[in-house]
Amino acid sequence: MKNLSQIVTNALQAVISHPGHDEKQIAHYFSPDYQQIVDGHHLDYAQFVQHLAALKSHTSQMEVYVKALATEEDTVFTHHSVAVEKSSGDKSEFEVFARFTLAAGKIIRCEELTRMVSGTADDRDLGSRK
Repeated sequence: MKNLSQIVTNALQAVISHPGHDEKQIAHYFSPDYQQIVDGHHLDYAQFVQHLAALKSHTSQMEVYVKALATEEDTVFTHHSVAVEKSSGDKSEFEVFARFTLAAGKIIRCEELTRMVSGTADDRDLGSRK
């Protein structure tokens, strides 16, 4: 089995950086019981899939850059950034601190703080937009 940090980094690349919305890839990395809390907003698995679909519909490209990560038991902490180019050509960048919890090789929970580093005020909710 892959180590937990590799599962998380692969998931970020597959569901964020990959240009298409692929629900099979999401299901490969994320448990159907997945829960996410991002900036105080709670998303269950279905809402998370909806969130990713909304992101893909508003963006032409997103690229994740992992700056640091640490693994402890069933938990992976990441500090990463996401460079976003919207369909309009506008660009923004986000800094993310996240705690991922895994079970049976899948991500079951993410607690995340997202901060917009650059971009327009309209982009501030990209971390939790549905």
